[in-house]
Amino acid sequence: MSSCPPAGQLDKKEHANDERSFSSSSSSSSSSSSPSVDAAEVAKFAALAETWWDTNGPYGALHRLNYARCPFIRIAARDHFGSGSDDNVGDGGGGGGGGLKPLDGLSLLEVGCGGGILSESLATFGGKVLAVDAASENIEAAKAHLGKNPLLQDTERLTYLATTAEELEGEAFDVVVSSEVVEHVVNPPEFIKTLSSLVKPGGLVVISTLNRTIWSYGLAIVAAEQVLGLAPKGAHDWNQFVTPEELSLMCKKAGLELTVASGMTWNVPKMQFELAAEDLSVNYIAAFSKTKLDAS
Repeated sequence: MSSCPPAGQLDKKEHANDERSFSSSSSSSSSSSSPSVDAAEVAKFAALAETWWDTNGPYGALHRLNYARCPFIRIAARDHFGSGSDDNVGDGGGGGGGGLKPLDGLSLLEVGCGGGILSESLATFGGKVLAVDAASENIEAAKAHLGKNPLLQDTERLTYLATTAEELEGEAFDVVVSSEVVEHVVNPPEFIKTLSSLVKPGGLVVISTLNRTIWSYGLAIVAAEQVLGLAPKGAHDWNQFVTPEELSLMCKKAGLELTVASGMTWNVPKMQFELAAEDLSVNYIAAFSKTKLDAS
């Protein structure tokens, strides 16, 4: 399982309201009306399902991304739910219970889990995780690797399900995570509305994606896909990348308010991603809170 090293305090970063026009017909290959499912995208990743846990394979970048997204989620949950302290961040502190199980007591949903690279890490943090993906091949790969993880044996902390977010209507979770997914869906605004509907009032939605800049084209597509082989060739369409301003506006319209955001930059000597709060030019991750219901 990919390790999730500690990270320092995240800085809050506000974004201006700016909207990009998305169309539900942005992918003519989709055979589903679901805003979270593009049939061509699902098939593309399902075809490589056997390679999800090959750290040097086409999904190698996602393993290395855990070094940034895991501590971000842990710290964002700690700050949002008010448990833990800065002193124990390095030990996995924060979130629901602090200490070695920082997400203890929290229910989590990961939408678009792929082979479970992030899901397993979230479960080892103590949360009760439901991880879903539209491709059954991905779910089978995730289940197979879960059976080999000694940290999650004889527990019920992680459940995999081959389905879409829309099929979970009526469910509600403390934290909803969707990492490296929004840039692949048919209709991002509707997809984010679905994520919002699945988080409890007062809960947290965490989204990571790629900014639409010249830097992201050069690094995420040319370097990662074509040169280094850290991502499958053709995995990304630069035109579908989402700027932080666009993401913030879509989330706001879905009843979600930005609480914290950070860039995730590539550390060349370490060959892994790390958090860089002020640099959102390529990869970035953001947490959004859902307004609590009025008790009156």
